Amino acid sequence: MQCEIISIRSNPGYAVRAIDWFSSKWGIDRKEYEKSINDCISNNERLPRWYLAIGESDEIIGGCGLILNDFVDRTDLFSYLCALYVEEKARGHALGSKLLEYVRTDAGRLGFDKLYLCTDHTSYYEKYGWKHIGTGRHPWGETSRIYEAPSIGEPETPVGGSAAAIRKPLLEKMTEFFAARVGGYDEHMLNDVAGCVEGYKKMAELIPDKTETILDLGCGTGLELDEIFRRFPDVSVTGIDLTQAMLDRLEQKYHGRNIRLICGDYFKVDFGVNAYDAAVSFQTMHHFAPDVKAKLYGKIRKALKPGGVYIECDYMVEDQSEEDKLFAEYARLRREMNIPDGEYYHFDTPGTIDNQIVMLKKAGFLSAVMVWRVENTTIIVAKNGCQCIPGVR
Repeated sequence: MQCEIISIRSNPGYAVRAIDWFSSKWGIDRKEYEKSINDCISNNERLPRWYLAIGESDEIIGGCGLILNDFVDRTDLFSYLCALYVEEKARGHALGSKLLEYVRTDAGRLGFDKLYLCTDHTSYYEKYGWKHIGTGRHPWGETSRIYEAPSIGEPETPVGGSAAAIRKPLLEKMTEFFAARVGGYDEHMLNDVAGCVEGYKKMAELIPDKTETILDLGCGTGLELDEIFRRFPDVSVTGIDLTQAMLDRLEQKYHGRNIRLICGDYFKVDFGVNAYDAAVSFQTMHHFAPDVKAKLYGKIRKALKPGGVYIECDYMVEDQSEEDKLFAEYARLRREMNIPDGEYYHFDTPGTIDNQIVMLKKAGFLSAVMVWRVENTTIIVAKNGCQCIPGVR
């Protein structure tokens, strides 16, 4: 069967047909594909990318995409091949393998070392060099097998630079990782990370009624502050984050609010003593090792007033083996890149719920209780006294 595989970015005239085709094959709202494919054509980012197999009569007979995340909780992995589909009449001609090879080659040209995908299949992708590496959970409660494959070929050499300059490293520096994603960060957290939308609301509900001062650790663009300011419009917030670009976005959103922003390392910033009624952190602590978190928790406790609370909403796991596996992989990657101790690179290393609670209690909190969980997004409340927290005893 004769066909041509094309990139929609290079052939935007196929965009409308592609949107309708992908939507019909996967039963997903047309608007989702419309946005992603339009972004593919109009923005200057490496992702998303969409591809089509075009038959002899100019009809679409196959296609797939390359996106940052395929609605799965393994956000430490990217980019994801998605929506691979071949029309029934075109099957039996190795078109699926040709699409896979095309995308792996394009991914190498774009500077990605590896690709990932989510699937329920158990024997198809192995035939084409993909390796099963684990399981991911989707916001709707289902799980998928996650596969990994290396990209093919070398990245294009940019004008005035070397090819190595655009190849994506195994790990990215924490500040560079978030600075590069600030434009789509809010949308990603609200749409792709299960439990976040509900978690923002729940965190605000758990803050004690008479709270006047809040310490926000790893505040990012301040998504958690939407609900907090609805409940406490006059509250004074001190926000700390490593990435200035994220803080700039936060400041734009909440101009005029009582906010003090610090661009810095919250492991090193002086919080003061007895300074805050509450401290919060949202989806930030899972980037760090237990020993450094344990010291930080002690510093948070001292910064809270008597009766203050610390509320942590984060990506947490239930099995010790899962935590151990992720930390082992992170250690391997750091060794491979010769990263010195003390430098922050982005990789998700969630702790177990039990381990987080033990660390908080060892830090001197009177109690630490898991009060809420949706998928892997989990909230623990640590009390520094007898102050009443709505819904927590």
